[in-house]
Amino acid sequence: MTETITAPARSTATEAAELLDETLAGAEANDRADLTRRLHRARETLRLSRNTDQEAAAVRAAAEETDRALASLGADLRFRRAALTDPTRANRLRAELASTRAQSEHERGLAREWPQLLADGFATLVSDAEFAVRTATRGVLAECDAALAGADPRKDRTRLDAQLRERLVAEADRARGQARDTVAALTARLDRHLELGTPLEVPALPMTAPAALVDGLAPPPAESDRGTMPVGARMARVVMPSYGGIMMSLVLTRVFHVAMPLWILVTGAVTAALTLGGSAVAAERKRSLDRRRQAARAGTRAVVEEFQIVLVKQLRDAFRTAQTTLRRAAGAAVTAREKATTARLEGVRRSVDELRDANRAIRAVDNDLVSVAELRGRARRLAEGT
Repeated sequence: MTETITAPARSTATEAAELLDETLAGAEANDRADLTRRLHRARETLRLSRNTDQEAAAVRAAAEETDRALASLGADLRFRRAALTDPTRANRLRAELASTRAQSEHERGLAREWPQLLADGFATLVSDAEFAVRTATRGVLAECDAALAGADPRKDRTRLDAQLRERLVAEADRARGQARDTVAALTARLDRHLELGTPLEVPALPMTAPAALVDGLAPPPAESDRGTMPVGARMARVVMPSYGGIMMSLVLTRVFHVAMPLWILVTGAVTAALTLGGSAVAAERKRSLDRRRQAARAGTRAVVEEFQIVLVKQLRDAFRTAQTTLRRAAGAAVTAREKATTARLEGVRRSVDELRDANRAIRAVDNDLVSVAELRGRARRLAEGT
């Protein structure tokens, strides 16, 4: 007697898991991330409900989720079949391929040119900024010289130093603002050249605040006695003309044998001494004032030269940092756009290649539609049977 061996019946949970796996493979093949997430959740729910009171409900939910996902995949397949049988699709795809290729070549040309444009632009910015700083410092020195011409550095030193530092703070603020404006203009120029959909962000300029920059400058050197005459020599300059005036008055009366009363002689001698001595005192005061002005002018020049060196270095460092930041941002934007264009070009090429064997592609879509219909039937039966 022949014994008949029957295969054990599969459980509904096992069949539901198989349906989920097959549908999940179709969703992944068609790049349907939304369906993939939903099917993963349904499969995890089914796994956790095995051998529990919720197993029947989980099987029914899995079957219904499978049916909905298959319906969505079937709609995609029907749309694809309609596109494959569209008589105008070939011309449209060929035109799109030509346009995408032209766009890709255009973007590559822009990518080859922008690094040089960026380097030349920042080189110009540095040159113009240095020229502007030098021109401004010459103007500051001219203003300081004009102020010194009508002032005594010994009395007006505090006021002159305050005016100098106020002018330097204004020039540093102007230079920083101009640097920001020029970097923003160069960024906009780079945007127009690259034809980016999203504008590049204007890089920040790491610079010291103008007031802090000027406060860090060394103060003008204090007035020194180097180059001034000793006190004795300066007194001799004043006394000798007075003595000479007295002697001149006495000698002239003796030489020309002029008999004059004593009081007239003494009065003339004192007058000559006071006149010549006063002239000597005025001349000595003028020489001292000129020496103080010259020393103040040298101190001002030293402060302005240090200011120019520090400000130019900060501008150079800030421009170099901005150039590095902008180069990285532009490079990342160009690379991302190139990848997107390449992916679009490959997609159009694949579609054009499918035109060469459209019948086979249509048969493949028809086979997929048959499989989807079969799986939907199994899913519906499973949902109705639980």
